[in-house]
Parts: sequence; C-alpha cells; structure tokens
Amino acid sequence: MSLPPLPVGECAAQQRDYRSKMLWDYRVQRYVGDGASSRIWVVRDQKTQTIYALKHVIAEGEKEERFLDQVRQEWEIGSKLSHPAIRAMVRLCRDSLLNRNARELGLVMEYVDAEDLATIPKPPLAECLTIFKQVASALVHMHERGFVHADMKPLNILYDDSKHVKLIDLGQACKSGTTKERVQGSPGFIAPEQTAREAITEQTDVFNFGATMFWVLLRRYAPQAAKNTDGTKSRVDPSFVAGAGAPMKLDSTIPQELSDLLLDCLEEEPHKRKRMTYVLRQLTAMTTPVAKTPA
Repeated sequence: MSLPPLPVGECAAQQRDYRSKMLWDYRVQRYVGDGASSRIWVVRDQKTQTIYALKHVIAEGEKEERFLDQVRQEWEIGSKLSHPAIRAMVRLCRDSLLNRNARELGLVMEYVDAEDLATIPKPPLAECLTIFKQVASALVHMHERGFVHADMKPLNILYDDSKHVKLIDLGQACKSGTTKERVQGSPGFIAPEQTAREAITEQTDVFNFGATMFWVLLRRYAPQAAKNTDGTKSRVDPSFVAGAGAPMKLDSTIPQELSDLLLDCLEEEPHKRKRMTYVLRQLTAMTTPVAKTPA
C-alpha cells in the first residue's frame, strides 16, 4: 500500500520523503509538519526504541545557511535549559561527525503529543491562567540562564490532554542583549524593539508573552503589537485586531488584575514593562485559591 504524498516545499529538506527510512540512528515513523526551512519527523531510536521529534535541515545554497545557524543556536541554547515546560533537546546530528560545519543537520528533541494554543478552542479562564503561569515559569527559567525566547506566540506553546505546557521552537532564541542583523519575530506578537532592530532582552519576551495572553483570551491581536510590522514580511489583517481600551472593557469576563497585567506587559518602551518574575508572581496569585476565613 503506497503512502499518501507529502507537501513539497521550496527547501531541500521539504522535498525528500524519509518515511520508514533511517535518519542517522533513527527510523522515521511519520511526518509532522514543515518549518521555515525544515521538515519535522516523528522518529524512533533504534537502540532504545524511544520516540522523538527530529527537525531536519539541509543547506544547498547560501540562502539556506542561516537555517543551519538557527538549528545550531536552538541546540546550543536548548541544551542548557532544563524545565518541565520547555521541550528538551536530545542530540544534534551532523552529516559527518568530523565536520562541525555540516550542510545537513538533525535536531533530535523530546516528542510532545499535544496541540498548539493557536489550534485548540479557547480554554476557560481558570485554565488559561494555569497555562499562562506555566509559560511564565518557563520564561523565567530561560531568563535566569541568560537567554530570551524572542518568538513567544500561541503557535509555539503546546498544550496536552493532561493540561501540561511545552514551549517549543528556540530557532530565534538568543542571549539577552543581542542585536540582530535582520528583523525577526511574528506579526501580531512582535515587540517594537524587534522591528527597530534594537537589543533583544527579557523585556522583549514580556511583550511577546503579553500579546500572546491577549490573543488567547480575546482571539484578537493586541493593537499594541499589531502595529509593529516594519521590516516584517507579512502584516496583520486589521479585521483581527482588537479595539483600543483595557482588555476587561473588551471582554467583561477578564478580571481587572489580569487586564492590568496585560497592559503592563504591552508597554511600548521596554523599561516600562514589568519583569517576568513579577508576571509570574501575579499569575501565581491569580491561580491560588483564597482561604476562607472561619465564621
């Protein structure tokens, strides 16, 4: 029985079908999806029989070289992190063990059986707060290690049936204080300093995360983030941008303390935003039941 055809992309990795074949020490089980210049497979370790996800990138020209750099960066940063809400990095496979400047790379990662927040229906408010708290905890961990995610958005947050979160895609992550040569970020979530190609810091994650929480709660883009499109390849559809005003005015189910927190995160100037440790404390307080005073 023949397998159904896979989508064919522009890059080399997206033009090859490895189903039932070997990639390094792993047998490919099934296709997951495609990234900017990569293909993601579910694979099985032939020695341990453990299931992993493998991001495969092949560079056949100078244009694709930066995608190899992103995978190397994802490995370098991800391998230094250890948090239950961040997808674990397992191994970086090269086309040759003797060639550190490989033209083909495979990033072996923890396999997560979950959907992203951009796909699932909006969870109830209490569940949203629990999700946000897990994400904030993961970002605090990254910041304590000196790194910034720099692409926080619903698509990069996986959420499983056990109500556990996993942050994914560290392809744009960097050391705090990095100034990038190109504008990187996702329209609708990108911070002003990213489009201005200024230093990327922990406060960049605060803005991206604030825009993410806003979208999850309202299913509309925050106007503070939607306007940041300079230098990006695409723009946000104006019909999907929320109106001006406090989030609680746009949705009466959003409590004032959460509405205020979103606005604190979405301040245009980085130094005016709250730190992620503060965001985590506030979210923790919102998810902690208040003890009843005995009558």
